[in-house]
Amino acid sequence: MGCSPYFTVTGAHPLIPLDIVEATYLQPPPDSILSTTDLIARRAIALQKWDEQVECLHHRVLQHRVEAARCFEKEHMHTIRDFDFKRGDLVLIRNTAIEKSLNHKMRPRYLGPLIVVSRNRGGAYILAELDEPAATAAFCIIPYLARKTIPLPHDFTDVSDDQVHRMEELDDHGDEDALAADN
Repeated sequence: MGCSPYFTVTGAHPLIPLDIVEATYLQPPPDSILSTTDLIARRAIALQKWDEQVECLHHRVLQHRVEAARCFEKEHMHTIRDFDFKRGDLVLIRNTAIEKSLNHKMRPRYLGPLIVVSRNRGGAYILAELDEPAATAAFCIIPYLARKTIPLPHDFTDVSDDQVHRMEELDDHGDEDALAADN
């Protein structure tokens, strides 16, 4: 867009961040001193347009976000991949702990291998260690290039089936605290 969404709709920069919510003065600054009646008339006209302007602002921002997402997908077409792992596939999980500190450049970037138990609606995978049947959720994983998959027994994880089903029902913004409270 090149400018703030507020400026796109109103043609004026906001004086304070509350201008959009409070609708205090939604016009460009006047060229000269205004009389009280002119000021009241300008504010009344601006307040009548406020709902339209906020709706227009919402529409333009949403349209720009969709356009930016399409552009991102187009530019990164060769790097965005959905591996669609199946139950029993071996994977490596991204070690996000090293990304926050600068002195861990030589630490392993991926941990594993881990076994895929299932996948939830949001796209995160439910994984288990090879020796520990505790299930955890992860989203940044890559395939472990093994010669074959490992067959999982039905009772492999120490998590109950209904708990796994609840983990599968979570979307990207699932509440992990609610799951932890159930254990």
